[in-house]
Amino acid sequence: MFSFVARQAIFDANMNTVGYELLFRDSMTNRFPDVTPEYATAQIIVEQFLGAPLGRLKEYSAIFVNFPYELLVQGMAETLPKDRVIVEILETAEPTPLLLKTVKKLSAHGFRIALDDFALGDTWNAFLPYINIIKFDVRNNSPQEISGYINDKAHLLKDTVFLAEKVETQEEYECYKNMGCTLFQGHLFSKPVIHAGNKLIQNQEITLKLMKEVNADSPDFGKIEALLKQDLALSFKIMRYAQNIVFNARGIKNFRSQSLKDIIFYLGANELRRFVLVSCLTSVNKETTDEIYRQSLIRAKFCELASSHSISRHSADDAFIVGLFSQLDGIFEMPMADLIGQIDISVSVMMALKEKKGPLYPYLRLVELYEKHQWEEVSALGHRLGFNRSHVAELIKAATKWTNDIPANGV
Repeated sequence: MFSFVARQAIFDANMNTVGYELLFRDSMTNRFPDVTPEYATAQIIVEQFLGAPLGRLKEYSAIFVNFPYELLVQGMAETLPKDRVIVEILETAEPTPLLLKTVKKLSAHGFRIALDDFALGDTWNAFLPYINIIKFDVRNNSPQEISGYINDKAHLLKDTVFLAEKVETQEEYECYKNMGCTLFQGHLFSKPVIHAGNKLIQNQEITLKLMKEVNADSPDFGKIEALLKQDLALSFKIMRYAQNIVFNARGIKNFRSQSLKDIIFYLGANELRRFVLVSCLTSVNKETTDEIYRQSLIRAKFCELASSHSISRHSADDAFIVGLFSQLDGIFEMPMADLIGQIDISVSVMMALKEKKGPLYPYLRLVELYEKHQWEEVSALGHRLGFNRSHVAELIKAATKWTNDIPANGV
């Protein structure tokens, strides 16, 4: 299953690429599909920031993400990495007091904000002190109108960067450059280019159960953890979500996640509701979960059970994550080091996944050997961990039953 996004480059006055605007697409057809702005933005958040990492874009590039009114006031922009994302207020947004309060909060937290294709009047005056970039649509407004606005609002725009978008000719580029625009976007420079990437498919049944649980009067964090552990996609996404919240929105530098349980308790009920909201907005596909997902769940449960029964007694929570994420590199077709760099995991989990060593790796290696029917190696490694071959088979059977009991996607 693929995700699709169109990236249109943004240039400075010297024609250097300084950022990209992400535009939702649902196929290789380069046009906006018939979906709501809320759905499009939610898909961008989930697929580009909580799913496959953005590491293929230059790390210094700014990423412009369109936000409709509803998702802004719900706080969805706060879930993204503020060091890379520029929050772009869609032209359909109304300048309400609630939106102003949201923009002030985002600005106070260090987010950069762009105002896109808005009415050139006084309607947005209260917002201007908190706006970092103003995007002028040169197809909708004349040079005289844009120049007049810049001059009239000069006292409010001292530190604001101007971007001319939909620039199509060299003459337009020179005109707006002379007017004070330092950023440019349009077909003269670059048309949107569609990129397709592998995406994580989450189980709709699990997602809906999770939504019900987090919206209960008294959410049961134990049930929430159990549901997350049944879905590879949701587990990986909530770890990336938590990292964005912890390190970008809240600026906490020393928090070190050890397990899904840690993340759930740290985020709390309100943050979990927000995560599930954006996850549910995008949980509409009918794809059957691939066999690699099922195998990852079996591995996860096996590693958890094996660590609990082993003579070494390492963390069962960490062992579960090792098994669950052991095939992410195959799913995304990306190096494991790039993937786990996007989430916050314990050192022992990182060693097992990235370096194939450390105290947790033997559990993963044991299940891999079992999958390949390498019985002599299974016996030898199992013996070192305190198991005989029949005990390993029992744990595999228990892990398989646990996985088979998870509701099928879309049931």
